[in-house]
Amino acid sequence: MYLTRFIYVTMLVGILPLHAQQGNYKFNNYGNRSILLSGNVTGSVEDIALAYYNPARLTEVQDTRFSFNAKAYQLTSLKLSNILGEESSQGSTNFNGVPSMAGGTFKLFGTRFAYSFLSKTRNNIGINYSSKLLNGNILNSFPGDESYKVRLNLKTNVKDEWIGLTWATKVTDRLSLGVSGFSSVYRYEGNSILDYTVIGEEGNIAFYQNGTAFRQDSYGLVVKMGANYNFPKFDVGLNINLPYLEVYQQGRFNYNKTIAGIDSETDLFLEYKLKDLTANRKEPFGVSVGSGIPIGLSKLHLNVDYVAGIANYQRMIVPDIDTGGDVATQVLFDEKRKHVLNFGLGAEVFITEKLKTYGSFTTDFNSFDANPNIFDLSSDGEKSINIGANFIHGSVGVDWKLSWASIILGTTYTAGSSEFISPLKPTGIALEVNQDELTKIDYNRWQFVIGLDLPFLDNKMKGIIQKEL
Repeated sequence: MYLTRFIYVTMLVGILPLHAQQGNYKFNNYGNRSILLSGNVTGSVEDIALAYYNPARLTEVQDTRFSFNAKAYQLTSLKLSNILGEESSQGSTNFNGVPSMAGGTFKLFGTRFAYSFLSKTRNNIGINYSSKLLNGNILNSFPGDESYKVRLNLKTNVKDEWIGLTWATKVTDRLSLGVSGFSSVYRYEGNSILDYTVIGEEGNIAFYQNGTAFRQDSYGLVVKMGANYNFPKFDVGLNINLPYLEVYQQGRFNYNKTIAGIDSETDLFLEYKLKDLTANRKEPFGVSVGSGIPIGLSKLHLNVDYVAGIANYQRMIVPDIDTGGDVATQVLFDEKRKHVLNFGLGAEVFITEKLKTYGSFTTDFNSFDANPNIFDLSSDGEKSINIGANFIHGSVGVDWKLSWASIILGTTYTAGSSEFISPLKPTGIALEVNQDELTKIDYNRWQFVIGLDLPFLDNKMKGIIQKEL
C-alpha cells in the first residue's frame, strides 16, 4: 500500500500547481511591486505590470524605464490526509521557478506606449519512479506470492507566453483610458504511464501497462481595456478583461493499454493515436476595480475582482475508445467554471526617501466546477475528478532606491486546501482502493522575489553623449 500511496502523492504534486494556475485567477502576479501588493493594483499600479492590471495607468508613469522580474523561485509543500481511505497522511515538497514579466515604455507621436513580455503560465513537471522488486499476492491467476515491480512516468505541462503592446491617453486632466493587446501562445499537455511487471513463483511473467497522453495547442488574442480617474485625494481604476479570442486550435490524444502473460482471455493490446482533434480554449470575461489611497507619504491599495463563469463545454472532442470493457469508454474532457469574486488589500509604507515597505493579502477562489486533467484520463471508468483549491495569498517586501536602480526584495506566502474523490485504480491489478473516500490536500507555497528597475538604456546613452560633448 505504501507504493500506491507514493504514486498517488507523486501525481498530485504535479497536477495541483498546474490547475491552480488555470483555475485560480490570482495564483500568480506580475511586476515587481505588484507581486508584493498581491495584484491589488488596478487603481495604483506604477510599474510595467500596468500592461496586465490596468493599461490606462500608463499615463501616470512618469519615467521611461526598462523593468523585469529577476528569476524568482518558490518552495511548495503538499500534504495529503486520508490517503486511499486510510487514516494516514503523507507529504512532499518541490522547488522551482516563478513566471516572470519584462517590458518598457516609450513615446511615439506624442503618445505613451508600453511593450511587455509575459510568461503568464509556465509549469513543466516530469516525474519518473521505479520501485525495487516487491512481493505480494496480487494476481489470482498465479498461485502463491508474486514478485513485482512498478514504474511510473508522469508529465504535466502548461505554457502560456504573452507578447503585448499597450496604449493610453488622457481624455481629460483627470480621466485616462488605455488598452492592451496580447498575443497568446498556449500549450497544455499531459502524459501518464503506469506499468507493473509481475513474476510468479513458477517463473511465469505478466505485464500490465496503461498510458494516456494529450496535447492542446491554441494561438489567440487577449484584450484588456482600462480606465483611471484622479480624484483630488485618491485614484480609482477599472480594468476589463475581454473573453479570449482563439485564432488557431488543435488537439491530440493517445491511449495505449497492454495486459500480457496472464491468460488468453485476459491478455489485451490497445493503441490509439488521434490527431487533428477539435480543441477549444475559453477564458472568461472579468472586471477589476481598485483604488490607491494616499495616507501621508504612504498608500493603501484596495481591489475587487469579478470573473464570470463558463458553461460546460468540451475542451477537446475525443471519440469514445475501447479500453477492454464491454462498452466503449467516454473520454472526459469537459470544462466548467463558476463565477468568482475576489478581494484584497495592500499597504505601501514610507520609511525614508530611499526605502518603502510593502504588505498585502488577497483571496483566490477556485473557479473550476469541472476540469480535464490527467487523473480523469487515467481513472477507471467515466469519472470526473475535480482538482482545485481556494487560496489565500500574503506578501511582504521592501523597495530600496539606489542612484542607478531600484531593488525590490520580498516574499509571498500561499495556503489552501481541498477535498476530492480518490481516482487511481489500475485495472487488472488487485490493489484495494476505496474510490468513494475523500482525500484532503493541504497546499503551501513560499515565493522569494528579487526585482530590478533600470533606467532605459537609450536615455542612459543620451546622458553619456551629452557629457562627452
